[in-house]
Amino acid sequence: MDELFTFVGYKTNRYYVWTAMAFTQTGKPFYFYRLCKHRNTDELFEFDLDLPRVNKVYCDEAFTYDKMYANKAIQAKGAMTNIIENLNSQLRDKIAYLVRRTKAHAKSVEWLNYRLARFFINKNLGVY
Repeated sequence: MDELFTFVGYKTNRYYVWTAMAFTQTGKPFYFYRLCKHRNTDELFEFDLDLPRVNKVYCDEAFTYDKMYANKAIQAKGAMTNIIENLNSQLRDKIAYLVRRTKAHAKSVEWLNYRLARFFINKNLGVY
């Protein structure tokens, strides 16, 4: 689990994209996201309601993960953390709205959410 930020309209109007991966018992990954205005435990809790129940959560050392997952959170750099960071890199590569130093920033939250949904649907179907 990880998060990244972008902006909509102008640079002071930040939005956060929470990303998560869940693996089936056979090892197939499924990808999830949530677009929100704030980066806090309330938003993480809302995102967590949409995620499947898991025994471990691999994440970085952000304060919200420790509060939310306590003993389930594994907050060490490792292979799983690198995989989710790679997902964020793919997001910035495939969706021009998420590249912070470009003219192609998102003009509306609806279009940003549409692009994210399209990316994650394709990712779950194995297109990307």
